[in-house]
Amino acid sequence: MREADVRITGGNLDALSLTLPDSSVREVKVQLAATPPTPSKLRAILERETRTLIVTFRPTERLTEAALQDKVDLITIAPVSVIIGGVQRLEPRHKPEAVEKTHGRAPWGRWALLRALALADGPQTQQELAAAAGISQPAVNKHLKTLGAFVDRDQWGWHAHDVDAIITSLLASYPGPRGVTSYWYGLDSAAEQAKKAAEYATALGASPLVSGDAAADFYAPWRLPDSAVVYVHEAVDFTDAGFAPATPEEATLITTVPEDFTLWATASLVHHSDGIPLADPLITLRDVMAGDAVDIQEAADQLRKVIVARAAR
Repeated sequence: MREADVRITGGNLDALSLTLPDSSVREVKVQLAATPPTPSKLRAILERETRTLIVTFRPTERLTEAALQDKVDLITIAPVSVIIGGVQRLEPRHKPEAVEKTHGRAPWGRWALLRALALADGPQTQQELAAAAGISQPAVNKHLKTLGAFVDRDQWGWHAHDVDAIITSLLASYPGPRGVTSYWYGLDSAAEQAKKAAEYATALGASPLVSGDAAADFYAPWRLPDSAVVYVHEAVDFTDAGFAPATPEEATLITTVPEDFTLWATASLVHHSDGIPLADPLITLRDVMAGDAVDIQEAADQLRKVIVARAAR
């Protein structure tokens, strides 16, 4: 929004004050969505008395049209766009046609299946793999035909024959869960922040999953975490939980409504005793490596060893 010359001048996600380039101020309710609202949900949003600012990854034609008609405000990631007050405040960096070519539907199911195979205790049937990956059995059957380099089949089912190769493949190809991210700052240790954020989001029904440094500290304790990543089903305002909005550089808590909703399926494959819901260790590994700490590689190596040794279950 800085590039669009729109400033946040107060409030929270329920009532955010925006100052526009002409110095006018508008108050909006922010709605973060991994996927754009369906037509019925959009109609419900437009019927609200409160003005809504929708932040989502990729818009639909109907949503963009509503924003340009000043019925709703809209921020999108692909293409990068800010439409507020019916005005396109930031021209897309790429034409929509180009975006469609370079940002096709991500194969979330295939990546989830690889994670499920890497985390499995033993051979799995296609039905078991479908449940573990959060996808349909026909999708599992389709993807298995392309995974011969990683899996074998015997009389009991399918199993990974090289977990380390799966990890290498995922780290090279998986872009992260994408989605809409918010940044927060807290004074407690990263572990305490993760616990506090998870408890607060759970109470709101947002089904949190802790990842990044804070989750790695549970799977493979090696270094003190300095931040926490939390995935949630829906946007959560953590102000009342003791956090303050922050810039990406300042943030100690990073929360995301992911585009990849298979995270919850593979998270269920992991058992932990501390009462904190964790993302699966492969998602955690990816998030650790996306950080900027000087000892990232060492921390990642420790977690990778645990995954390969099947000690992360």
